[in-house]
Amino acid sequence: MKFIATTLVTVALASGTAFAQATPPAAPAGDAAVVAKFKAADKNSNGSLDGTELDGYKANMTKIDTDKDGKISQVEFVAAAKAGHIK
Repeated sequence: MKFIATTLVTVALASGTAFAQATPPAAPAGDAAVVAKFKAADKNSNGSLDGTELDGYKANMTKIDTDKDGKISQVEFVAAAKAGHIK
């Protein structure tokens, strides 16, 4: 009986850890071409445009970077493309 209780506690703790892992927010369903353009611009594949990756978007940065963190996330990129700020 003690073995069963220990096993159940171990399984419960292990599964709790798996469920607690953070997942990045999903980008809104966007046009595949827009997502492909974002991925092509994200040269270091870190999930956001930063540093020299921003060079082509600096003119519209205030409209694109809605959370004002100095980077463009895929969510921001797709929204900006839908709004016409990215062609």
